[in-house]
Amino acid sequence: MSINVSDNIEQVIENRSFTEKLKHFWARLEVPIFALLLGLAVIYGWQIRVEEYWTAESGVGYLLGIIGGSLMLSQLLYPMRKNFRWMRNMGKIAVWFKYHMAIGLIGPLLILYHANFGLGSINSNVALGAMALVVSSGLIGRYIYTKINQRFHGRVATLEELKSFSKEARSELNRDMVMDSDAMEALRRYERKILKSGESWLTLTPELMLLGVRTRLLRWRLKARLSRELKQRARQEQLSRIEIRKIIRSGKRDIVTYIRSLRQVAEYKIYRKIFSLWHVLHIPLFAMLVVSAVVHIVAVHLY
Repeated sequence: MSINVSDNIEQVIENRSFTEKLKHFWARLEVPIFALLLGLAVIYGWQIRVEEYWTAESGVGYLLGIIGGSLMLSQLLYPMRKNFRWMRNMGKIAVWFKYHMAIGLIGPLLILYHANFGLGSINSNVALGAMALVVSSGLIGRYIYTKINQRFHGRVATLEELKSFSKEARSELNRDMVMDSDAMEALRRYERKILKSGESWLTLTPELMLLGVRTRLLRWRLKARLSRELKQRARQEQLSRIEIRKIIRSGKRDIVTYIRSLRQVAEYKIYRKIFSLWHVLHIPLFAMLVVSAVVHIVAVHLY
């Protein structure tokens, strides 16, 4: 009886592990698959536009406009879910975010089909341009969002966790490389310079552009120091080539980990600041889209 129970437990654990792997596999593929399907739909719509199977004024084309506009308007549900207390129990915020992103692309796709991938009157072109701005802004915001929500042990990391990880990486590096007080102070000074990124609004763009150069320069300096130390240790301790290679691999691995952790903290601070600025700009763009869409609908039905 006990054997059957243990077998059942093991089977449940294996099934759960398989399910988790499947979810992880799908999570990695869902965005590329969605992007591929969306791209194919755009290509197909562009190719058949000359056939004029439908018009925006009636029938299928008119219906696509209504559905597309309604879907885009439903994007307001995501900020409502985040900010309205009475909606906080209505599903997970991550699911709402995925809905917000997906509908933010499906809605405009239906509008393009509604317009038959062409231009029309002035008011419809203004609405189409506003939609293009909002979609572009949304894609930029999605990219910034992924930069902020970095994963740390399978969950979204906080700034304090990233800083703590950076300190641990520096300690590991110090154990592999003999750092005197002057070298450690120089390293901390360079580290503070990198971690100051994102504190000023005026220097966000240049800091982001120079971050890669700064971290590569620091990595080059640390590897050069590691090489000098190894030469000295090899002469003093008469180390074999195998031992030297082992130390090199370990040292380089710690250097890469340390530099990556520094860059994660700096990028987090910069992108969080950019995201707050993006948020201020995205809302007026969406409001402009709603106004232009309402004007378009009124103009179409009155004239």
